[in-house]
Amino acid sequence: MKFNTQILILVLLLCLSSGVCFASDVFNAQPFVAFALDSKLGNRSLANQSAVTMAASQELQPRKSPNEAFLYSLVIPGMGQLYTGAKRGYLYAAAEVGFLATYFVLRNSAANTRDDYRDVVRQHVVFIGAGSFEDWDPIEDFEHATQYETWNHKYDSEATRNRTGKWYWQDLNPDLKNENHGDLEERGLGSKYRLEAFDLRQKANDTFERAKFFLGLAILNHVVSAVEARITTKRFNSRSQNPISQTRNPTFDIDIQTDILTGGFTGAVVLQRTF
Repeated sequence: MKFNTQILILVLLLCLSSGVCFASDVFNAQPFVAFALDSKLGNRSLANQSAVTMAASQELQPRKSPNEAFLYSLVIPGMGQLYTGAKRGYLYAAAEVGFLATYFVLRNSAANTRDDYRDVVRQHVVFIGAGSFEDWDPIEDFEHATQYETWNHKYDSEATRNRTGKWYWQDLNPDLKNENHGDLEERGLGSKYRLEAFDLRQKANDTFERAKFFLGLAILNHVVSAVEARITTKRFNSRSQNPISQTRNPTFDIDIQTDILTGGFTGAVVLQRTF
């Protein structure tokens, strides 16, 4: 039994030696030299790849939700961008503050101007008989007062007259207080107070329109920021989940492959061109 074991060991040694010699003939080098050089290059390649993998794993960040980013920016512009670390989120937030601040300033100014024109109406319109501004419609009746010199105009009706009473502007000739407005306009007779109130009302309406414009910009800012935040988050996830492809050599890859030759294995270095 001991003799058979010795014979088996001897046969294995002969096979190994023949394989090494054959490998040295293939690479035209001394035994173990070619394999050692290739193995060292291969080990270096593996070490480099391991370092890249370790660095990538350290930089790997958890995925962000595009839907959450969309909702964040839809509520507060810029928050979705800041959710992924994009500094341009501050621009959306600053724009939101600017648009809303401008809207409220203009709206407040328009409301004050509207109150001014209504005050002019209250101060310079005289009633024929009973009448009170408390019964007037705050929009329709005051607007009509800025357009006509007297209560007798094309929009006047029994229901309107019962609400507003009969009236005329203070600086109008009292003898003309029952005249039709159209007739007075054709004759060039009118009230300067009415024109003052009319100009103030127009100014208030124009300012209200500008305020609405900035409110529209604020709403648009919400939508644009939300859509852009969703796109930014998807790009963030794509970059964070593929860090190795950004750090590897874009020209050549070094890898270890084993070539099966007759009766033995030989290590080899393979250079691959990536396209």
